[in-house]
Amino acid sequence: MFRPVLIAILTLLLAPYSSSAQQAEAPVYKDGDWWRVKVNVTRPPGVSVAGIQLESFAEYIVKFEASQPKVLGVEGNRTQEVDLPTIISLVLGRPGWSGDLLRFPMRVGFAWSDRFQFQPPGAQMRREEGRYEVQAWEKTKTLKGDFDAFKLVMNMTAPTGPKGKGSAVRTRTYFYAPDVKAIVSLQTSGTDASVASTLIDFSLGK
Repeated sequence: MFRPVLIAILTLLLAPYSSSAQQAEAPVYKDGDWWRVKVNVTRPPGVSVAGIQLESFAEYIVKFEASQPKVLGVEGNRTQEVDLPTIISLVLGRPGWSGDLLRFPMRVGFAWSDRFQFQPPGAQMRREEGRYEVQAWEKTKTLKGDFDAFKLVMNMTAPTGPKGKGSAVRTRTYFYAPDVKAIVSLQTSGTDASVASTLIDFSLGK
């Protein structure tokens, strides 16, 4: 008589922690794996950046070839290979854009810090620190559909104003879906330039 009651009590007590038990190991990529994302960039009036930037194309494809990811800018039916490591970081979380966006094994409650190169408009390159936390396991919407994903938040104190003498909190909220092996959605806030991306399509080798 007591055994069924005990099992029922334990089930109720452990239910709220089921999402926290979710854990993901580091993904293994194969040649032919690819992801297509839509990227929106907004910069304040009067701010321009030379060279190929995120806003050079509205859509990008990250594809593995010879065990390395390459980036293709998409313009209608035409694709062009571009040197934009930022896109690789935005999709695969690799260091270079905003530090180490992903660390494994990933689980809810996991947190870390990382330092990376950052250059405010009109100022010299400097090293800044980002703080990262896996906050939840939830379903997120993308242009490809809904995915179960880890919700992560990255915060940093970013230089602003003339020559980077001011400061403001910059926040990136993003979602990593283990079944996609990529960041499927990302949004910035509290910054003088905003970046948003969402997954459009993807293909993973068997």
